[in-house]
Amino acid sequence: MQSIRRAIVALDLSPADQYILQYLAANAALLGIEKTYFVHIMPDFTVPKHVDVEFQKLFAPEYPVDEKVRDKLGFDIQEAFGEDIDMEYSIEVIEGKPYEKLLHWTKVKEADLLIVGKKETSEGSGITARRVARNARCNIMFLPTGGYREIENVLVPIDFSRHSLHAIEAALAIKNRQEDTLIHGLYIVDLPPEDYYSRSRPGRGYRGVLMESAQIAFDSFVKDHGLSKEAFGMNFLENKQHDIAAHIEDFAMGKRNSLLIMGAKGHSPFETFLFGSVTEKLAERFNKLPLLIVR
Repeated sequence: MQSIRRAIVALDLSPADQYILQYLAANAALLGIEKTYFVHIMPDFTVPKHVDVEFQKLFAPEYPVDEKVRDKLGFDIQEAFGEDIDMEYSIEVIEGKPYEKLLHWTKVKEADLLIVGKKETSEGSGITARRVARNARCNIMFLPTGGYREIENVLVPIDFSRHSLHAIEAALAIKNRQEDTLIHGLYIVDLPPEDYYSRSRPGRGYRGVLMESAQIAFDSFVKDHGLSKEAFGMNFLENKQHDIAAHIEDFAMGKRNSLLIMGAKGHSPFETFLFGSVTEKLAERFNKLPLLIVR
């Protein structure tokens, strides 16, 4: 995984902006961000949708819409970060189709990270979580609307692929900057029916064999990539709900001030699921904790 240094933050003048800015103010240094582009994309400068901009257009027509929006965003940024912002940043107000322009700007600015607010609906912009997760080539962070949070726990679902290795590396980079951050690895073991037993190990059952195999795979994963078991705790859970994403959600919600980090794609060593589909499912439906998808 590449270092996260240059970030694009999508702002839309909605109440969600406040949480995005507060979260970034608290955690930008922890994430390694050095340069931020705050981007607002308007489909048409001549037809603004935000009430403040509409009012200004009516009563101060000499004040260009893009400048009004830029000033508004500048005020919000300073309010969240304080006047002395210890981070290089710029504010970009762009005209065009939001989804297309956002992906274009991640390429133009060679962004390492795209940060977007997480909403139930895209409000017509086409910027849905699944669509962004599937098509953005950089790392992505989804921030759902919620309270102010500093990162204390990092949860990393692992399937022992190189993609989950990138997720672990991102978590360890955070821990290197904040030593008391706790990292929780998680592997969900798919299980056969209750009455299925291994003929080679009668009495133990195939369930026990799978759990043991998962531990062996983890030991090999750690050894092959030079990781330290002491750097993070590893958890093995049975897929009793037959829904891997649901298990990840439940586990994450049990940790205070958590950040969920997942690889963009992957595969189970037992070929029971596509990790990429689990990541997409969480990006689409999980609205309670920040989610960082690394590539």
